[in-house]
Amino acid sequence: MRNKTNSCLKLVRAVCLLICACLAVTANAGETPSLDDLVARAEALQKAGKSQQAYELLQPQVDTFAGSPALDYLFGQVALDAGHPLDAVFALQRVLDQKPGFAPARAELGRAYFLIGENEAARAEFEQVQKAPMPVVTKAVIERYLSTIDERILGSYSQSSLYIAAGAGYDSNVNSATSTSQIALPTGILTLSSTEADSPVGQLQGGGQFSHALKSNLNVYGSADLRAYEAFNARDFSTQTGDGVIGLHFLHGLNQYRLSVVGQLFALDTSAYRKLLGLNGQWQHTFDAANQFTLFGQYAAIRFPDAQRLDVNQLSVGATWLHVFASSYVPVTYLTGYYGNDDEQTGIAGSDFVGRDYYGLRAGIRFKTSSRLLWSGVLSYQNSEYGGRYPLFNKVRRDSFVNLALGADYVYSGGWSLRPEINYSKNDSAVELFSYDRLRAMVVVRKEF
Repeated sequence: MRNKTNSCLKLVRAVCLLICACLAVTANAGETPSLDDLVARAEALQKAGKSQQAYELLQPQVDTFAGSPALDYLFGQVALDAGHPLDAVFALQRVLDQKPGFAPARAELGRAYFLIGENEAARAEFEQVQKAPMPVVTKAVIERYLSTIDERILGSYSQSSLYIAAGAGYDSNVNSATSTSQIALPTGILTLSSTEADSPVGQLQGGGQFSHALKSNLNVYGSADLRAYEAFNARDFSTQTGDGVIGLHFLHGLNQYRLSVVGQLFALDTSAYRKLLGLNGQWQHTFDAANQFTLFGQYAAIRFPDAQRLDVNQLSVGATWLHVFASSYVPVTYLTGYYGNDDEQTGIAGSDFVGRDYYGLRAGIRFKTSSRLLWSGVLSYQNSEYGGRYPLFNKVRRDSFVNLALGADYVYSGGWSLRPEINYSKNDSAVELFSYDRLRAMVVVRKEF
């Protein structure tokens, strides 16, 4: 009996020791590796040409060891070689904050700026590096970078691109109409002949853009786009849109200026419904690799060939702040605010209800979850107040419009991409005739040339 008891005790002791060992291994597996061990493992991977693996090893630990020049410098190199230049910018900036005279880190920072298109910032870093002693080969490489940057900035190249796209989906309200068939008026009841109509839809779109250098720092650029939006169950509300832009682009240091003429023709069931001709101006300033500010304005004449009472001249101004976060997802966020006025141009008495003052906000985000998959989302709000009482309703029209657009782009080889997207909009109006909500869902295939 005593032997059986001893055997049981030994078995229990062995099981307990095994459990403790497993717990210890699990605990150790979750521990943060030491800085020296992390750097040594990443350096070995980098020397073996496995930059992506080194990046994946270091990236989760960056926040923990941020501020260590050894790790930040190594992570900057690894991120560059693995195709993550924005991550490299933040890491290398931390190195130079502590060691401003460390030329190798400054050279890598110049390369990172170069890869994300921050030409002036890249040139400033490379010119600073040139002042330090360096091998002849390294000096030649930096001079080639500077030469390429000058070519970019001086605009001594031309480029152009074309695309076509086709999509299909569903639209819950192709005519953006109210769902109410009868509306109460001060004088009685208004019965509507056309309320919201849903339909399967198709889209065909194509266009292109170009940029060509005229002289130092000055380019002429332009774009044109054509789109047909077909509502298969409500063809009277199928639309066709043509957009065109031609303008000048001037670069000066970290500032960019654009002045362009814009035009648009919007047709409803192939008949011209609205025409726009305008002049746009824009100033853009880049503070650093992560922050950019844009100020813009537009003056446009908007004309309705078959409803001239609706003609207006539009003036709008606004600003956008763009920020790029330091993350493997490379999230780009922006916030836009704007204000505008539509000034009625008809000579018909009692037409002040056509004009309006409006303002709006727009917030957006784009980020990658892989090298091929890009997600995006935009939330917009606009408030409009019209200038007079709307006929029949005897009310001043005030609108509150909200729009949410979500989508994802999956990029294939050969310039092909696939985009599922969903768009919801809602307009609340003091004049019930203009209140509606609308949901659109589409899948679009695009080919870049």
